[in-house]
Amino acid sequence: MARLRQARQSDSTAKSARARGVVRDLLRAGQRISFARVAREAGVSTWFVYNEPAVKAAVRDAMNDQAHHGMEAAAAPRPERTTPASLHTDLAFAREEIQDLKRERDGLKRRVQLALGAEIDHVAQADLVRRIQDLEHHNRVLATDLSEARTRAGRLAEQHQESEATVASLRLALRKAIRAVP
Repeated sequence: MARLRQARQSDSTAKSARARGVVRDLLRAGQRISFARVAREAGVSTWFVYNEPAVKAAVRDAMNDQAHHGMEAAAAPRPERTTPASLHTDLAFAREEIQDLKRERDGLKRRVQLALGAEIDHVAQADLVRRIQDLEHHNRVLATDLSEARTRAGRLAEQHQESEATVASLRLALRKAIRAVP
């Protein structure tokens, strides 16, 4: 996600620089400046020109500068007469652009899905590593407990054998004592 944000930020910065460059070029050439013209020549949307503070300020300043020096703001173009053939051509271009945008959207969607999947896998992997470490620690504790229990069992087995030997010798002594009594 950070890479996508960074790419988006760098794209916005590049568009802003391009639009401000167009404003400078139009001023140098003595051509009229308008928001739509800057957007068209910079290859950005008019929304971008109006909503990017640095670009908007540059366009307004240039328009004010032109107004002070006798050049009026660009007038809205007159609507030209369109023919059915030109409308069909525009429609074909629009359809082609829509298809390109859909392909781009699908590609970006796949990239986001892969990035999110990798992020989820990474989180799941971290949880698994932590769980494995917990299990290994618990296994070491149990192995230590088992070793101690075996040592205790060995000592108790030895004590049991000694106790049985003592009981056997006491029984033998008791039998001898009983036989010795008249």
